[in-house]
Amino acid sequence: MPHTFRTRRPQTGALTMAQLLLIIAVVGVIAVGALFFTGVLPLDEPTPVPPPSTIVPKPEPELPDPVENIPAPAPETPVIDETPVPAAAQDLLPKLDESDDDIRDAVADIPLGNAGQQYLMSSNVIERGTSMVYLLVQGEVPYKLLPIARPKGAFSIADDGTRVVVSAEGFARYDALAQWLMSLDVEALAAALARFTPLFREAWSYYGEEAEAFDFAVISALDMIASTPDVDLAGARLVRKEAVWLYEDPAIEGLPAIQKQVLRMGPDNAAIVKYKASQARTVWVATLSEAP
Repeated sequence: MPHTFRTRRPQTGALTMAQLLLIIAVVGVIAVGALFFTGVLPLDEPTPVPPPSTIVPKPEPELPDPVENIPAPAPETPVIDETPVPAAAQDLLPKLDESDDDIRDAVADIPLGNAGQQYLMSSNVIERGTSMVYLLVQGEVPYKLLPIARPKGAFSIADDGTRVVVSAEGFARYDALAQWLMSLDVEALAAALARFTPLFREAWSYYGEEAEAFDFAVISALDMIASTPDVDLAGARLVRKEAVWLYEDPAIEGLPAIQKQVLRMGPDNAAIVKYKASQARTVWVATLSEAP
């Protein structure tokens, strides 16, 4: 049953409207203070909340459109500069047909004697050197390519009326050649000419040979000289055939021409030539083993 409110007339001595309002205000202040002290209400004033119509929602960040079937970019491949680094100017090789001055400069500080200087004066230094190797490998004597003239005078013989033999007096004709060979600094020459080896190989290929075969050809030529047998030709018997003299001993006559030439220099000079050939072989092999 709903409540009903009854009204009464104001009586004498009752509270006036102003008094009532004052009492209500005091009670309200006390109530609010109690709430502060009990922690029900915060000490700071709450931030007023704007009416709903004034709240502007914060826009959400836009997401990129989905990418479909687009391959990921390939990683960039670093560009490698394959341009060869030029060698030092002194290591650059000239062309074969332009190499004479470079060869002369390379050995300029090495004593070569008159014979060596004479050899360098002519053109095509490398080609002539390769030609000498080519002839020596075949056992021939490169007379036209040697830097010294052939000994003057006829081949020295002794004829007692019953037989013709080699005379030891002819050996002295080769003393100058032997002493010149002995004076050469083989190690210095090899070091100075080592970088020109590719040009010697190129010149060697003009004989229809493999360019790299030049290395072994030098060894073969030097072995040919160094392996000359120890034979003293003084007193060796000779037989004449037409305009030339031949050795009566077939073991001597059958030797390669270069070895017979070494023997004709006499035992002492032959020993020098064989020694220098062996020395040059050792240096050449060492040079090849150190090459890149």
